[in-house]
Amino acid sequence: MRRWGWGVLVGVLGGFGCGDDGRDTGAATQGMGATMTAPGTTDETTTTGATAQPTTTTTTEGGADASATASTTGTTAGTASEPTSTTEPAGCGACSEPNQQCIDGECVTTCQGQDPDPCPMGQVCDVISGSCHAPADACTLAGASEVCGTQKCGPGSVCDGQGACVPVAPCAGVACTGDEACWGVACACDRPVECADPGLDLLNGPFAEKIMGIDFADDCTAWMVTLRSGTDYLRRLRPDGELTEWAGVSNLDMGEVKVLRRLTIPQLHEVPPVAGGPVEPPQPVEGLGEVAVTYTCIGGCFGDIPQGVARLVEDDPVDPLPIVIPAMTTTGNGPFMAAVADAGPQGLTWGEDRVLYVGNSTANGEYNTADLELATVDVVHNFPARVTASAAVSPAHLLVALEGGALYRYNVFTKQSELVTELGAHVTGLSHDSFSGLVYASMSSLEVLAIEPFTGIFEVFAMMPDRGRVAVSPSGKLYYVPAKYLQVQEGMVTSWDLPASF
Repeated sequence: MRRWGWGVLVGVLGGFGCGDDGRDTGAATQGMGATMTAPGTTDETTTTGATAQPTTTTTTEGGADASATASTTGTTAGTASEPTSTTEPAGCGACSEPNQQCIDGECVTTCQGQDPDPCPMGQVCDVISGSCHAPADACTLAGASEVCGTQKCGPGSVCDGQGACVPVAPCAGVACTGDEACWGVACACDRPVECADPGLDLLNGPFAEKIMGIDFADDCTAWMVTLRSGTDYLRRLRPDGELTEWAGVSNLDMGEVKVLRRLTIPQLHEVPPVAGGPVEPPQPVEGLGEVAVTYTCIGGCFGDIPQGVARLVEDDPVDPLPIVIPAMTTTGNGPFMAAVADAGPQGLTWGEDRVLYVGNSTANGEYNTADLELATVDVVHNFPARVTASAAVSPAHLLVALEGGALYRYNVFTKQSELVTELGAHVTGLSHDSFSGLVYASMSSLEVLAIEPFTGIFEVFAMMPDRGRVAVSPSGKLYYVPAKYLQVQEGMVTSWDLPASF
């Protein structure tokens, strides 16, 4: 089992830290509408195309365009690049690349997107500021570029498998030069915390009765599903304590709950100091806040029963949890080591494209989708073992855990997967942190691992007291929920603080 310390993680992710670089990382949250209420007490290869056209602007999640951020402040040495004088009598003329700045009438090219790296020995190019930093400096994002068709995806971006670079946390957009060298922009150094979770006293009240899974919306609203004898429930707990529940179909057992959330930090509110042009206000993303649950078992988990994935339709009092991915009966040998919890569809997650993904609905190892826009259900991939958990990590990629602990990265566009790492134990759940980009995995060994999804490097973050799952909240906390039905002594919902800055 490969392990690393937080100091090594900083090096892997580019030595992130938070310095005073003058950037604003404000954000907007996506609220949820009012609803009815109840009283509350392997094909393991990757392909790369070359179809995308280069862009020379920063594109944030909400569609806002601005020039790439670049700054000469906060460096450990002078600016790394050579100034290029313009022949224009005044101003900088055609100083239009995203890694260029007009300073004192001269067009200066920063270190972003340059090959070879212009930084002196012992320093790295921080793509956030465009300056050379020591690797351990605060607020430093650096690293190698990945060939992506005709583009090269630098730090803060990854290849989508079709020839285009897409942003990953902690960045919300991508900038590219005319030579198609790209890097992440609209990046945050401090974790944006815009909401507060319901208190632990509320989370451990009626909300947590026979809890099996938990997830949080972008406004810190908590959602859960039960595993219990009799009818199971989907429950919602707002930060102000308002509790609502929806009954499931008959006494079908529930397994997971997932909310469609942002995959990167919120958009910028103000133009960075060196950016040119206006920045449009953040735009809402269709579907944010949508909720889905899995029906996994009933009785001995055998027979012709309507297992599957359901989507919450709040304004339908007759059928609020209609099945959108019907499932055949499947069983497994983990991760909970209990037949009632190790059956049916598992690995539920939303793609950024509002497509639902889940494993084992048609057979163990088969990966299934429900496209809510096209109203289609399909088998999109075959993994070599039963799926136990999934999480979206970019607009193009999902991290998928298999029975036994193998971790794969699946591309939603190419429909191919590649082995990322072996974790050495079953994974009960995966939860993506939209600030750091790390994925937190709850394990059958009771370890909680922090995983870098594009390198496979991981470390033990915490230990769970008993079997259960973890979920990241936008408040900057990682929550543990006990699988109460499987425990002799029912545990409590608890939390750990996540790092507040890089």
